Amino acid sequence: MPPPVGDRVVPRPRISKLFAELSESHRVVLISATSGSGKTTAVAETAARSSRPLAWLTLDSSEKAAGRLLVYLEAALQQAAPGTAGVASGALAAGLTHVEAGGLLADSLNRPVLLVVDGLEHLAGDDAETALAALAAFLRYAPQALRVILLSRIDLPLDFAAVAGYDDVAFVGEEVLAFTPEEAALALERAGSTVADPHRVVEATGGWVTGVLFEAWRSREHVSGTGGEVDPLHGYLASQILAGLTSDQREFLAITSLLDEVTPDRAVALGETRAAQILVDLRSKHLPVSWLPGTYRMRCHPRFREYLATRLDRLDPARVADARKAYAALLDAEGHPEEAVDQFIAVGDLKRAVAAAEAALPAVIDRLDLWVADRWISVLAGPGGQGTKHLVEGELMLAISRENYQNAVAVADRAAAEGYRDELASRSSRAASMMAWSYWHLARVDDARSVIAAAPPTTDIAAVEYLMALVDRPGAGSFSSPDLTGGPLDGLVMRVDYAHGRFRHVLDVQRSSWAAAISAPWTIGALRAMGRLREASELYRAAEGGRRSPAWLHGIVAPELMIDLGSPDEARAALTRGREHIRASGSVVFEWLSMLIEVKLELRLAHDVAAARRLLQQLDQVGARQYSFIAEAIDLWSGLADLEAGDAASARSMLRRAVASMSAAERLLDLPTAAVYLAEAEWRLDNPDAADQAADRALSASVLQGSNHQLLTALSDYPAVASRRLDADVVGESPWQEIAAALGEAEVRVSPDSGPSVSLLEFGQVKLLVDGREVRPRIAKSLLLLSYLATRVGHTATREELLDVLFDGRDDDSAKSYLRQAVHRLREVLPQGVGPTFTGERLRFSSPVGLTTESATLELELAQASRLRGSDKRAALERALRTVDSGVYLPGVDASWVLRRREEIAGVANRARLQAAQLAYADANYREADMLIETLLERDPYQESAWRLLMQVGSALGDADRVLAAYRRCRQALEELGVEPSETTTQLFDRLRR
Repeated sequence: MPPPVGDRVVPRPRISKLFAELSESHRVVLISATSGSGKTTAVAETAARSSRPLAWLTLDSSEKAAGRLLVYLEAALQQAAPGTAGVASGALAAGLTHVEAGGLLADSLNRPVLLVVDGLEHLAGDDAETALAALAAFLRYAPQALRVILLSRIDLPLDFAAVAGYDDVAFVGEEVLAFTPEEAALALERAGSTVADPHRVVEATGGWVTGVLFEAWRSREHVSGTGGEVDPLHGYLASQILAGLTSDQREFLAITSLLDEVTPDRAVALGETRAAQILVDLRSKHLPVSWLPGTYRMRCHPRFREYLATRLDRLDPARVADARKAYAALLDAEGHPEEAVDQFIAVGDLKRAVAAAEAALPAVIDRLDLWVADRWISVLAGPGGQGTKHLVEGELMLAISRENYQNAVAVADRAAAEGYRDELASRSSRAASMMAWSYWHLARVDDARSVIAAAPPTTDIAAVEYLMALVDRPGAGSFSSPDLTGGPLDGLVMRVDYAHGRFRHVLDVQRSSWAAAISAPWTIGALRAMGRLREASELYRAAEGGRRSPAWLHGIVAPELMIDLGSPDEARAALTRGREHIRASGSVVFEWLSMLIEVKLELRLAHDVAAARRLLQQLDQVGARQYSFIAEAIDLWSGLADLEAGDAASARSMLRRAVASMSAAERLLDLPTAAVYLAEAEWRLDNPDAADQAADRALSASVLQGSNHQLLTALSDYPAVASRRLDADVVGESPWQEIAAALGEAEVRVSPDSGPSVSLLEFGQVKLLVDGREVRPRIAKSLLLLSYLATRVGHTATREELLDVLFDGRDDDSAKSYLRQAVHRLREVLPQGVGPTFTGERLRFSSPVGLTTESATLELELAQASRLRGSDKRAALERALRTVDSGVYLPGVDASWVLRRREEIAGVANRARLQAAQLAYADANYREADMLIETLLERDPYQESAWRLLMQVGSALGDADRVLAAYRRCRQALEELGVEPSETTTQLFDRLRR
């Protein structure tokens, strides 16, 4: 709440007008001036006259905890913008960083607001760095409609250029706030001083407002012009202000200096039984305090309160101790347990500190103010502490928030040893779920089940029961996914959804901005498993420095992503890095998963069957099969190892077991892979029918996943599975045709993002961007050279290739000289040390470069689209086609290589249009299908399958004439080639006419 403006405040229209103008013309106004300079009063007057809804937050030292700062900032903003309610607190509870939560809170503002943050000096010091960073993030993402006034006694290390830009920040210092002689005269008059010369007062005090108001210029210690930096008040307050009060009144002021706001009831709570009468008497005194109009609620000026605090320490120690204990109890009673904890600790009342901490810890940990929780727990729940039993839930939350399952289990075991684990589980499902989750990670299944059995049925318990589905054998329970609640266990649900191959569940979590952030590790995994490798790579790079679930992100998600990208060295590096996080977490299950990923790496990229078998044997020896989803993976990769070694019988045994278990448990993640390998094993053992059934099982699982990626990845190991299954179909069109066509597409490869960014635009225009800035080589062929290099593996080519591409095979001195110039001019516009150079007869870049071209990106997007299904695939295809439709490839260039490349691009684009049209037709989006087909046929009128689809669209629209017209146009187009429509086309036409 904004502070009340006292009755004796001197009007300062000069300052109020300035502040009003600055707050309208700048997003942020920073007022940095000495305490007592009048800044808070002036801003309060300005805010009262503003047309914007006001949000006011006055900080104290407790806001050094970043989470607390954000929650209080949210509460302040909620007064003016109700839409901010729960944004920051919900984000923090979900595990986002303080900086992310600050940005989201700012982003949630959707109306003009004036925000005042007073007392910013409390965010100084190393222990407040995170809080200051959170505030900076809030300011950085704040909308233009928000105006912010910051008040501080000191300069703070806040980079305002990065936060808002210097043009959008106004700075106000001491000199602006200083009293003019005219303002000083009015102030002295109101203070009852008619003798002092205002000009002399301003000269002596430097115009310092408090110095003028309380005639501090009389102090011999004051130095003329210091503006208040030398504190002159204490002597004056003692001799001129407090000397005129009774001893009871002086003691009352000292005792109540503990309170930010003094009321009769709060003062009585501190032991001041005559509080009401004393406040009545003080109301008539000239004191540096503000009174809420019409009440006896009093707020001391900050400098006056600081002075009174020094007097408090001079009173009788027993009386002061009683007052501090009463103050702690008052905070607790008023619903401020967090503030009460430190007060109880300070006065040595650890029993009550424990009770307050028990109430406050969940909110503190939800806000990720973990250093505060650490401090409390070390004092209250350490060896011999008072809170060993009562703070268990807080200790569990602290361990889980840090992904430290080993510590969480140690806390749960201590509770079990002392006999209160089940009782804790029965009264707190949250504690029970965290204990069960941690036991699961350490492969202590019986303990996990015991805790779950003792807990009441809640959404938290539903989440860990879902987790237990990864342990139990198929048929032992329900495998349905529980609803997400926005709590810390949502991450657990997403992990299990991922393990079941329910990728859409994971991706659909992103209904709100905070949910998108918390789900990043699982979203990356789901995107990877669906074949959306480029998106997964970009999201991983964005999340790489985050602290959310590092063991899962770096130990599980990253190496699998690198394997799918075909990067064995990066995969091994990710495994090494991830295992550091896994060891820190203490998770046995993560260790097993890491070993399985290494098995996959050895089999699919390194082709080292012996190394894979050693790892699989280790997993069997440590009992990893007790978890059914681990057992399935062991069987899967053991089956592949046997196939690679030529032991089809053993492979079939392993793979049949894996497929049966995955199917019964509805675990789709690796089911397409296992079923493809099983189809190969069955074929080798002369069971063609069983092989076809396994292949169909792989395809149906792929359909349920909503992606072809796992299926195509497995088929790339044994492509004959697809061709044999396609040969077995007797119908004209088969779903295996699409799979076989996709299998022939280029594999998805995403280059590592290293070196400067070099991007070539090729469609409709030719433009070269280096780190986002356009550059123009002096020779146009330099761009053609770069376009060709982008198509080559490693971005390298021989001199002979380049002469063929740039000069249609000319090999004379002129062509060679021109090639050297093209290379030189390209090097000129690239960063130093990056451009390509010849080493012998081969041209290559001198250092790593992030080279992309529109045509390469198009091919990547189309290859990725081939691994998707349904609406995801259609969206990917249409996104890629927008690039082609933006113009001619390398316009104005007629080199033979470019002409061939244009034909290639036109061919893949037309295939993509046909697939997009087929998907639109399947979705009953007939108008879009019609538009796509007409565009395709305009560019390639000889695709008979497109004519058939056009007839089907006409029939679906109930337009028989369109069907007939499409068939006629088909006949006319094919006549140009001297052929008739196929029997399939004619039969379709006959059927649609009827």
